Amino acid sequence: MEISERQLRQLARDVDEQHRDGMATMATDIAELHAETRSFRATDRRSFLRTAGIGAGALTIGGTALSITSLLPAGAQEEKELTDGDIAAFAESVELAAVEAYKAAAGSGKLQPAVVEIGTMFAGHHQEHAGAFAGASGGKATGKPNAKLLTAVGDQLKGAGDQAAILKIAYDLEEAAAATYLFALGALKSEAALQLSASILPVESQHAVVLGSALGKPATEYVPPFQTSDKAVDPAQFPVA
Repeated sequence: MEISERQLRQLARDVDEQHRDGMATMATDIAELHAETRSFRATDRRSFLRTAGIGAGALTIGGTALSITSLLPAGAQEEKELTDGDIAAFAESVELAAVEAYKAAAGSGKLQPAVVEIGTMFAGHHQEHAGAFAGASGGKATGKPNAKLLTAVGDQLKGAGDQAAILKIAYDLEEAAAATYLFALGALKSEAALQLSASILPVESQHAVVLGSALGKPATEYVPPFQTSDKAVDPAQFPVA
């Protein structure tokens, strides 16, 4: 590990505080971003999906490229309009997959106690995020982790030989989650759903910062000038159960 356990724990405590603040003050935190999101959001969601310009292969988990072409089932991109409930249900499934991935990592026997502690904290954040998205899904949430995503991450975790490899998998997953919620900000319509995504996105990004620091990554890699949706999870490849 490239930083001390004390430094790592302090970074994690900072993220936990941000998570608590974000979940408690969603309604006020969205005010300024909401106006910008209106101009960013396409008036037609299907048009937005066609012109998203996501680069394939930007991130790989379990040998599968995670690009995003739509938030609709495969082959249905032009057949129906995506709803906020669809997006929220998908987000819930991604969050629950992250919870299970952290649990698997903690049980691998390859992590230092401080890393297990922080992974457990992050799993708790993802569990709360999943509950929030489920509440915004209008009854479409399944309460189940995204099966294909969990399989992809699980297979990679099984092949991880040491702590650094596991941290890299977790880092990639957090980057994918943050990118997915940035994309969601461009497709959601309801203020409540936008509040959720806008509050959760920076916490996922901060998770990646902590993990990137533990890996010794340069700050320019995990703190880019702008978050992009290039690494978003593609629901066409990882559909909700």
